[in-house]
Amino acid sequence: MDMPSPEHHFTGPMGSEFWRITVPPEIVPVLAKEIDWNNFGRRVLIDPVAGIISWMNPSGTHEDIADATDKIVERASQLLGCQAKAKRGTRWKGPDDPKNTGLEADAAFYIGTNAKLWVDAFREGGPKYIEAFEAETPPDLVVEVEVTHLDADKPALYARLGIREMWRIVGHKITNHVKVEILDLQQENGPQAVKKSQVLEGLTYTNLPETFWLARSLQYDELQSMLEELLVQGPDPRDGIGL
Repeated sequence: MDMPSPEHHFTGPMGSEFWRITVPPEIVPVLAKEIDWNNFGRRVLIDPVAGIISWMNPSGTHEDIADATDKIVERASQLLGCQAKAKRGTRWKGPDDPKNTGLEADAAFYIGTNAKLWVDAFREGGPKYIEAFEAETPPDLVVEVEVTHLDADKPALYARLGIREMWRIVGHKITNHVKVEILDLQQENGPQAVKKSQVLEGLTYTNLPETFWLARSLQYDELQSMLEELLVQGPDPRDGIGL
């Protein structure tokens, strides 16, 4: 089967390359079955409702930030007394969506109870149990790095899957500093930007950028000290700053 020509191909603000095509929704199940889209790139999105297929090749900056997310979430979870399980490369989809569709986040995590249940599935039955668990259980947190104009629909898609929270990381390849937007995906009126994380209480849109700086520059002792101050000793006094 010939692959449709991309209608969008551009370079993002961090240097990653993005592709996107739109096809009639009724042929999405066939395309998802016949083509392994991960052969073309990473972070694949296949939306069977809108007929959108997109993928990317991440830059080094993009991957550095995604890797930093793992470090931050792992340490924050430990300080809060809960487990975290990172799940990069997993394509999340609804139970009624066609096989091989869905979307891959730059980073995704089970946190707390769901992380413990994932470990229980691993210990009890290995890959088959894990596959069944992940098919029925959305992650608690997803992270999107290098936000582009094609990402406007992603919060709604993640919300439909039952995911609780999303972080959007905004930055540029010529600077090491980023901005972080926290979205509560399950608000009654749809995903909304909020000041504080609900899955990792104590982290806010004002203090997360500094944690990314420390993690990316391998200052892990400083990162640990900052997280201890935020999560153990008390809240960030800047929490009162409005969005």
